[in-house]
Amino acid sequence: MKRLAALTQGANIPSSRFRIRQLLPAWQASGLDVQELVARPMAYPPPGLLARLAWAPQVLANTTRRVLQSNAFDAVIVQRELVSTLPTVEGLIRRPLIADVDDAIWLYRQGRAARNLARHADAVVAGNGFIADYFASLGASVHIIPTGVDTTRFRPLAAPAPRGYGVIGWSGTWGGYAYFEPLQQMLGALLRSHPDWKIRFVSDRPPQLPALPQAQVEYRPWSPTTEAELTADMDIGLMPLDDSPWSRGKCSYKMLLNMACGVPVVASAIGMNRDILAMADVGLGVQGANDWAPALEALMADAPRRQAMGQRGRSTVCEHFSLDAVCQRWLTVLQPFLS
Repeated sequence: MKRLAALTQGANIPSSRFRIRQLLPAWQASGLDVQELVARPMAYPPPGLLARLAWAPQVLANTTRRVLQSNAFDAVIVQRELVSTLPTVEGLIRRPLIADVDDAIWLYRQGRAARNLARHADAVVAGNGFIADYFASLGASVHIIPTGVDTTRFRPLAAPAPRGYGVIGWSGTWGGYAYFEPLQQMLGALLRSHPDWKIRFVSDRPPQLPALPQAQVEYRPWSPTTEAELTADMDIGLMPLDDSPWSRGKCSYKMLLNMACGVPVVASAIGMNRDILAMADVGLGVQGANDWAPALEALMADAPRRQAMGQRGRSTVCEHFSLDAVCQRWLTVLQPFLS
């Protein structure tokens, strides 16, 4: 049996959980002996100078140890750069190296970590076409594989509990609140004109958006045990982005999770969001700030349309983004390095 090491960035890092860890059972079932080597501490620096000074030698020692351990395997997946934004010990890997990248990591530190990763990688798996184009420009052998969705976890609620109000929802880490800053006046006015609707934020911190009517704001702490249910218990999912290179590197995962749960989406029509919206009538794409309110009101007023979009979204995810579909694409990439 061929042995594969997967070097991930941390126990609760979303890309580690969704792009690697949830695929492990399917890879094992396909005849691979896969071991995840998790960064401890995580590959991202903590806030605060003193905390970072303590973190740096620990993460470098752990990273070096995991790299040397990975050389006992037949091939190695490295998830993005081993230490966030920094080129470090990727060159010590002596086995075929497959780099998995799901963000525009070259936008930091003049792209040194991304170029270092491309130089040492035998193949690059990119989460979308924008990322793929960058690494192809460096001469890398590139394959596009989206982030897989566990459609057995993220699925429509069997028996939704009656609420008495509609829910517009978003989930993500606290940094994503920045996308709501320019929208909060519009959302505040929208909610005040629709007192039977609320906006739900599922995150690691409460939002600081004072223009929203606080009585119509729900904050739910993120948890891996409740994320699927909280997503399915939305009527409309949001994915706002700005039109920047960083946002074009996003892999639309929030949008895909909503769709898997049968929830229609209103999303910024850029990058991979736009590509998914073109696949089927699963939601509404927004071009500019003035388009958000009409798009949301159109779906808020039309429950049958929301239901039809949600059904098409679920079908689209099951066909193109399920764990089975994504696993097969990964196996095609891995096979030459494991034969």
